[in-house]
Amino acid sequence: MKRQEDMIFREVQRPRQIWLWAFVLLFAAFMWFICIKQVVLGIPVGDKPAPDAFLVIFWLLFGVGFPLGLFSLRLVTEVRADGLYLRYVPFHYQYRPFLWRNIGSYQAIEYNSFKRFGGVGIRINFEGETCYNVGGTKGIELRLINRPENVVVIGSRDPERLIKAIGKARQQAK
Repeated sequence: MKRQEDMIFREVQRPRQIWLWAFVLLFAAFMWFICIKQVVLGIPVGDKPAPDAFLVIFWLLFGVGFPLGLFSLRLVTEVRADGLYLRYVPFHYQYRPFLWRNIGSYQAIEYNSFKRFGGVGIRINFEGETCYNVGGTKGIELRLINRPENVVVIGSRDPERLIKAIGKARQQAK
């Protein structure tokens, strides 16, 4: 486990798109309504109602699980003395390291996640580039040495501060 003193910069991002939250919460509310109406009150929903067990499973997935999953979603980026570390909660159980010796170059960029990668989240495009983001158009681009993926894009709300922290950490590591 790395000590706190080794950390130079830390950024935690969560999804802030209002349309995403509205869609998820409306769909969850719809699942709660259907499940309560049919399973609890015994009033069938529709001409050919689904079995109660099916509705309960869908309610657990989309009425409870999906909103909780979105609520727990976050991208943690840390600059430490030996490298850049990423953790995309809940998909990564540990930090994913990008050590200084494996990074050839880096730069702050503006990009369109949907055009370049087809969306947000953990994405790989047809060129083999990997992206980690929760939204937005700013981030940093790492060019890696001796790694299967050559380019890694990391979304950031403050890429200039992240670049400064990387520069500071790399200078200290030399």
